Amino acid sequence: GINAEYMGSFLMEILDAYGITYEQVVKLNEEAIKAEKNCYAVYSNFHVGAAILSGKGEIITGGNVENASYGATVCAERSAVFNLVAHGEKEIRAISVFIRAEGYELFPMPCGMCRQVLSEFGFFPVICCKSPTSFIVKTVSSLLPYTFRSLDLKPRYFAPNPNNIIEVIDAAQYYLQLDPYAPTRSQVEEWIAHDDYASLRKYLCKRIDFGTAGLRGEMGAGYSRMNYLVVQQTSQGLAKCLLQVYGADECQNRGVVIGYDGRHNSKGYAHISAAVFKYYNVKCLLFEDFVATPIVPYSTLKYKCLAGVMVTASHNPKQDNGYKVYWTNGAQIIEPNDKNIREHIQRNLPPLDLGEHFCYQKMLLKTPPEPLLQKTLESYLSDALKRIQRNTPEENSKAKSFVYTAMHGVGYVFAKAIFQKMGFKEPAYVKEQIFPDPEFSTVTYPNPEEGEGSLNLAIQTGNRENCDVIFANDPDADRLALSEKGKDGKWKIFTGDQIGSILAHYLITQEKGDLTKCAMVASTVSSKLIKAIAEKNKAHFEETLTGFKWIANKVLDLEKAGYNVLVSYEEAIGFCIGNIVRDKDGVTAAACLGELYAQLCAKGMSFSDYLEEIYKIYGCYLTKNHYFLCYDPDKMKKIFDVIRNGGNYPTKCGEFAIKNIRDLTTGYDSSQPNKKAILPTSSSTQMLTFFFENGATCTIRGSGTEPKLKFYIEYHDNEKEKTMEVLKQIHAAIVDNFLKPTFYGLDFPKAQIITNSD
Repeated sequence: GINAEYMGSFLMEILDAYGITYEQVVKLNEEAIKAEKNCYAVYSNFHVGAAILSGKGEIITGGNVENASYGATVCAERSAVFNLVAHGEKEIRAISVFIRAEGYELFPMPCGMCRQVLSEFGFFPVICCKSPTSFIVKTVSSLLPYTFRSLDLKPRYFAPNPNNIIEVIDAAQYYLQLDPYAPTRSQVEEWIAHDDYASLRKYLCKRIDFGTAGLRGEMGAGYSRMNYLVVQQTSQGLAKCLLQVYGADECQNRGVVIGYDGRHNSKGYAHISAAVFKYYNVKCLLFEDFVATPIVPYSTLKYKCLAGVMVTASHNPKQDNGYKVYWTNGAQIIEPNDKNIREHIQRNLPPLDLGEHFCYQKMLLKTPPEPLLQKTLESYLSDALKRIQRNTPEENSKAKSFVYTAMHGVGYVFAKAIFQKMGFKEPAYVKEQIFPDPEFSTVTYPNPEEGEGSLNLAIQTGNRENCDVIFANDPDADRLALSEKGKDGKWKIFTGDQIGSILAHYLITQEKGDLTKCAMVASTVSSKLIKAIAEKNKAHFEETLTGFKWIANKVLDLEKAGYNVLVSYEEAIGFCIGNIVRDKDGVTAAACLGELYAQLCAKGMSFSDYLEEIYKIYGCYLTKNHYFLCYDPDKMKKIFDVIRNGGNYPTKCGEFAIKNIRDLTTGYDSSQPNKKAILPTSSSTQMLTFFFENGATCTIRGSGTEPKLKFYIEYHDNEKEKTMEVLKQIHAAIVDNFLKPTFYGLDFPKAQIITNSD
């Protein structure tokens, strides 16, 4: 019943790493039974032999056991030695491995036969081998965290082969020893008990990927999801990376800052992360209460930290959570830092015993963090007002009251503080949504970008309180939505591109300095109206890849070149005013729009009036941004591969001729003389942009944080009606000819991103 070739190659891989040859094992096999020293052992019963190693990794002896009748008496009298115990008669190959290891706290396994042996010999069970052919993997699994941690080997207990059910079950049993959280352990126990191999494969055979967005995904048991074990492993890797890059002294003096939002488990994830950094003697500033996401990058710079960690999944559904990392410059990590951290995570997967700092019963630090929030908030508000305040508090007080919602998130405390500092009337707060609620109980989607589905209560509040404007943060307050009641009584929800253009025009017309030294930044899928605004005012403009990690680092480059960056944004309602933080900030964006609102009220104008003025000055730029849900990465890749057609890219989409194509997955750009894209490329990210002969553009990309196939279309003309009609035609052509949702079986979302052509 033993797959000797597989097991033997695995065992010899370990022995080869120590320079132990097969001949040495055979020569020493008789001495194994006589070994008296405290040692660790690798054991096999299929005639390859066994090697017994000392704690220092020195070979002591080896042995050969022909069958599993080799009993417990061999090691029963020794301490700190593996005890190999045979079970049963016909199922004699089912082996359980035990160890008494001084200084290690090991978790008992729920096997009655193992417990019987435990009571007889007083050994701690490491692995319970319920499958007859798996004890070699189990034995090596128990060794690697202790004896072989310095080896750069693939730990099969963390990445089992999904096609080998024995490995999968072994990994599940090992997982139960490592996960400190009872609810997620019980999930795995249930899968094992019910032979739910599909769940075991799905959640244990693939690890949640750490990238430039950090971690984000569904909470639950397994290495592919967010849980206490995965967060601890990630923090261990980050801590070791910082120690390698900056050294122990810098880590002890500067360390990291950690914040968290109001989602399920966010506080616990932040606390176990803090415990890891304390274990490694890395200074850790942990906020004592929830914070808005922009507070963490702000604090990373203010306190001169080496890194910042924010536990949040932003506007994702309630079952998700995330782990967002900022580097020393206060911006989200980009290459090569993400790769370096990922490699350190892989090399430090065995979880540390954090009992000195962490209470596993409460899943919190044993010592509460020092107060940090109030002084940080005061500093943040002071710096924000210096950058954005142009009106006097008296001028702001004359503006009409507006509605504010925190969308069941953390923004209320921070938005209220900045509104008060700037002199606005008390907003009409959406009382049902101002405090954190991890269930997001009043909305279908906790994302104000989705439109009325998330803003219904805010609209009701506006109608009831006679307010004409709504400011809505997403749950972690790094994004901002804007809605306005029209003269017809209907509420208009502005797109991210419209808000970005309003901010850009407002800030550049308010600027008193040399406009040629001013700059603006936007992602490549954002409207080109901001580029027109910058160019007409003789300011500088740069575009980046999608995501604020790219935008923030581009802002840093421009500041080093002597530019004053007025605003940066991405169409997904993410805005950054100046350099207050190195990330999108929905709190300061709301305050900035509030000041503009005060000026508009004084003139008898609305935001819609202001936007129409912008169109008259720069041209009518309209967008239509939508998405389909695609849960299968292979299907997503197939859609893009069909469009690429082996490098024979399409020249038409329906009746619309294509002038140029840019493929940031392969690095191809037909508009460049050398056919190479200027923007950074990534083979792991699907992204195609089409530039049409009529001036329209369309970008299709796979989301990096959600199972969405997104597409962004823009067309501009001086006539608004014509622009809207052409835009709708191009949208239909893209869906019918490229995306083919019915053919590919894509899911239609219940809500859609609001576009200014709707």
